[in-house]
Amino acid sequence: MRARNNAVVAVVAALIIAGIAYDRRRTPVETRAVETTRAVRIVRRDSTALPEKKGLVRDPVHVRALTEALGVDVHPTAQCPPDYAVAELGIILSGNDVYARRNVYLFGMVGDGDASPSATPTVVSVTSAGCRVGPPADLATLRRELVSAGVLD
Repeated sequence: MRARNNAVVAVVAALIIAGIAYDRRRTPVETRAVETTRAVRIVRRDSTALPEKKGLVRDPVHVRALTEALGVDVHPTAQCPPDYAVAELGIILSGNDVYARRNVYLFGMVGDGDASPSATPTVVSVTSAGCRVGPPADLATLRRELVSAGVLD
């Protein structure tokens, strides 16, 4: 009788574990840029859309601060802009694998010539599901990190 009870407990435990594993497999995994980004490549473009300055950030503290300041994880889905070439800054958030890579474009952050930067910069994050658009989560931190990376003056 004891062996039979142990067998029943083992079968029930196996079914519970199989059910949990099956449920996890079916649940979509949401990858957050803040958690998956390991390096940030930034390209500042001039008024003719040619690369002007480049920066690379690999320090984990600065990568996290920059990614959080962009706020790409909290932006709502929106229509993609017709032309990314007018973005002053092109940013690539790279992760551990190819699926963790995101292209981010920053509009209105840099002034043209004598003009001052826009009062409300816009962040556009491009994913396979479309674009997410919104303002930076923390503009002061974003400016500080971009200056630290050498792409803003």
